[in-house]
Amino acid sequence: MKYMKSLVIVLVVLLIGGIFSTRPTSCNGNSQPANDYTVEDTLVYDKVAEDVEDEENVIDSEKHWEPPIIPSFVKKLYSGADWSADTICVVDGKAYYMAYDDNGRTNVLYNKDRILVADPTLSILPYDKDKRLYHASVIGKDILVDFSDDKSLQGLSKLTVSLPDFTTIYYNESADFCERVHYSISVDFPRRSIAHSDAITKWLVEKIADSEDINGELPPLNAFYINYAKRTNVGWRYDGDIHNHKRICKFASEVYFAFVKSDYSMNEKDIPSSLFSTLSLKSYVKNNRYVTYQQFTHGYYGGAHGYYTERLISYDHVHGQEVDYKYLFKDGNMKGILNLLKEEAKKSPNYQIWEPNIDDYACVKDENDKPTGLLRLPQPGLSDEGVVFSFQPYEISCFAAGTFHFTIPYERLRPYLTDRAKWCSNFR
Repeated sequence: MKYMKSLVIVLVVLLIGGIFSTRPTSCNGNSQPANDYTVEDTLVYDKVAEDVEDEENVIDSEKHWEPPIIPSFVKKLYSGADWSADTICVVDGKAYYMAYDDNGRTNVLYNKDRILVADPTLSILPYDKDKRLYHASVIGKDILVDFSDDKSLQGLSKLTVSLPDFTTIYYNESADFCERVHYSISVDFPRRSIAHSDAITKWLVEKIADSEDINGELPPLNAFYINYAKRTNVGWRYDGDIHNHKRICKFASEVYFAFVKSDYSMNEKDIPSSLFSTLSLKSYVKNNRYVTYQQFTHGYYGGAHGYYTERLISYDHVHGQEVDYKYLFKDGNMKGILNLLKEEAKKSPNYQIWEPNIDDYACVKDENDKPTGLLRLPQPGLSDEGVVFSFQPYEISCFAAGTFHFTIPYERLRPYLTDRAKWCSNFR
């Protein structure tokens, strides 16, 4: 009876945690289960499982149950934020945790002593059956981590690198008409000393306004997408000083709050328990031909859970042109590129777990859900290793599967690249 009582308590806690989570249990949709235990709790729970038939040896988990620790050095990343955390693993008696703030601004991998890596797109998945090796990734970068090896842990810092020619502007605000409505934005603006900084900044302003493809099939992801889609009626446009980065971010928050106020007819009682929109544009690659940014959006507008997106976006700052499919690839080669993408995708641990349906996404259908014979792919982004294609939640698998990022090396794409693409990627 004592064991059954403890088990019921455990199940109730897990159920409540699942109901109020706005993102999958493991960060960014990779839903490998992660348990809310400290080191002691994990060992206690394992002991309970092993001694099921011996009630006298069972330790009452009710007395030991508590969430994983969230140290002050994690909470300082966003002061005043509400944090949640999971225990990723316990190796050699040492626990490693993943924390994320409730407004979806970052994921933090840490132990009780220090932060190992922090990034909104960070994902951790077990790689082997013994769970000694883990696959750690952000958009376009991934490594294998052995949590028992200090040198391996040091490699985590290579996943996110702050580029020296950019200044990060962070802005966070709650609406004056309802404290439950929040907006946050973080943008790496280029310093004016670098070449074509004004062109890059103007492009970033466009990305803030148009943070999602208005022709996509996904629901609106944040205020910018919604207002941009209604541009003929609302006219979202920033005409201020592009060098006043804080003003750009404040203007962004004003647009979001105006949308919420209009959508709920200024009736605060109709607003759900919490609404938020988060946008991050983080510098990823910068050279004398192009820049690439990691674009992350996360928002909640009511319903069962929030929604987020992750992708790389690139800009040829020499010619003032965004790098898209037409920029990169010759006409008439969609099928060949799609086949390469599927081949590279199968090498991904996340693909092997979920086996997503890329063909279904690539096949363009009419209003009757019948194939048209046309093909499509997500917008590509440039990394040092190759061209990255990102699929968002629901596009090729369930929400719990999260986002998928697949990289095709430049060498494999050689026959399909335009001359400008070869120049831009410095590929010959």
